[in-house]
Order: sequence, then structure tokens, then C-alpha cells
Amino acid sequence: MGLWLTGSSNSELRSHAEPLLSHQRADGGWAQTPRLESDAYGTAFTLYSLWKTGMLKATDKSYQKGVSCLLSTQYPDGSWYVRSRDPKLQPYFQSGFPYAHEQWISASATAYAVMALAPTVH
Repeated sequence: MGLWLTGSSNSELRSHAEPLLSHQRADGGWAQTPRLESDAYGTAFTLYSLWKTGMLKATDKSYQKGVSCLLSTQYPDGSWYVRSRDPKLQPYFQSGFPYAHEQWISASATAYAVMALAPTVH
């Protein structure tokens, strides 16, 4: 996204998108780091970024696999849970979003998941 926002060429974007696409997991998702499992944040942010930059279409097979991963991990209330890796340095307070201490990353993941799923709605 950063390269796209600064006006990089499509060839430069493609040179970074291809390795990113190669990191898609068997479950259709992406992880935030190589040592973690796929999660909604990594998957949704990657899908949205690749779509927004024009590197993937919502109809592409990789995109559809990512969408399936997101839909399979969505909670009944419509949200996505992502475990926080953040050290608990800041005072905790309840925002009203589910998942207690993991609410901030989960809220971000939910927002990106909705943005990643939006292009698939006709």
C-alpha cells in the first residue's frame, strides 16, 4: 500500500506483489509473520492491499481463497478474533468490542475484513 500511495509504477508494485502472493497459506490466508498461523488481520490486510493497488481482482483464485479463509473464521456476531502480540503496556479499558485485551487488533482485523470482502459483493 505504501508503494502505491507514493505513486510507484505497476511493474514495481508487481515485483512486490508476487512474493506476497507466494506466501498465501494452504488455508487461503496470510500470517502477520512467518512464524504465526494465518489470521484475519494478515489475510484481510493483504487481500485489501492487493485489490486496492490493482494487483489482484476480487475474482482471482488467490483472492477467492483468501475470502474463503476469512468467511470460515468469522464469528457469529460478524467480527473476527485475532490474538494480540502487543505487550500490555497501556492501561486496559473496555471499548465495547468483543475479545477484551485483544479487542484493538480484532477491531482492526474486522474493519479490514469488511473492506476485503466488499469487492466481492455484486
